[in-house]
Amino acid sequence: MQLKTAGTDPGRSPPSMAHQSQSADVPRLGRPFLLGLLVAVLALLAIMLGSMPFGSGRLAGSPPRQTAAILGAVLLFVPVLFSVTKRGGLSACPPAWFVAHVLASSAGLALICFHGLGGSLLSPPGAVLGLLFFLVLQGTLARIFLSARFSQQFGSRVSSFLRVDGVDRAALAAVIERKRALLATLDPAASESVFSPNLRHALRHPWLTLKYARLVAAESRLVGARRRAGTVLSLWRRVHIAAAIAFVSGLILHVVVVTFFAAYAAGGRAIYWWHLAAWGA
Repeated sequence: MQLKTAGTDPGRSPPSMAHQSQSADVPRLGRPFLLGLLVAVLALLAIMLGSMPFGSGRLAGSPPRQTAAILGAVLLFVPVLFSVTKRGGLSACPPAWFVAHVLASSAGLALICFHGLGGSLLSPPGAVLGLLFFLVLQGTLARIFLSARFSQQFGSRVSSFLRVDGVDRAALAAVIERKRALLATLDPAASESVFSPNLRHALRHPWLTLKYARLVAAESRLVGARRRAGTVLSLWRRVHIAAAIAFVSGLILHVVVVTFFAAYAAGGRAIYWWHLAAWGA
C-alpha cells in the first residue's frame, strides 16, 4: 500500500476546472437550513393532522390522499437514484444529487404522511411510515450534529497521513498483495492505493467485489481505521442503509398489495381506492 499524501495522486489527473466550478455552484446544506427544514416539515405535518377532513376524504385511499401517496413515492425514489449514481460512479456532480436526496426525502415525507395519517399507524403500512420518519430524522440530525466529525474524518487531517504504529506489517502486506491480485481482474487500470469498488464492479464481478470488500475491511481493522472514525460514525451509515433498504422494500410491497391484492388489503371491507386487481379475496 503506497503512502497517500494530501496532494494530488500522481497516477490521476487533477479535477477539471469545469467540475470544480460545477461543485462550487451547488448550494451547501448548512445547519441553519437543515434545522429550518426539519421544523418546516414537522409544522406541516402538525397542520395536516389538525386539518384532517371527516368522512370519506379522511380515508387513506381517498383520491387526494392516494394522489399524495403516488407523488410522495416518486419523490422518495430520488434517494434511491442518488445511491445508485453515487455507488455506480454515474454522477458528474455528487453534491447536487445529495441536495436533491435531502429535499426530495423531506417533501416525500410530508406527502406520504398526508396519505398515511388517513389509516392506522399500528399496522404494517404504519411501520413503513415509521421507518421513513426514522430515516429523515436520523439523516437530518446526523448532518446537523455529526458534520464536523465527518469533515475531520474525510478531510485532509494530519493524522490521516501519519505512520501508524503497532500494525502487523506482515499481515498487512499479505492483505495488500491479495487486493492487488484481485484488482488485476476486477479493474486492471486502477491503483490499489486509491481504488474503491462501486456498483458497476458489483454487477460485472459480484463475487470478486465481495472478496475485495472483505479485504478492505480486514485492512481497515489492521490499521485501526474504524477506531479513528469512532463508533458513532461507523454505525450511523450501516443503520441508515439498512433502514433505507427495509423502507424501500416495505414501500414496494405496500404498493403491490393495495394495487393488485386490493381484496386482501380491504379485509372484507369495501374497496374504495383506485386499484388494478382485487386478488386475495
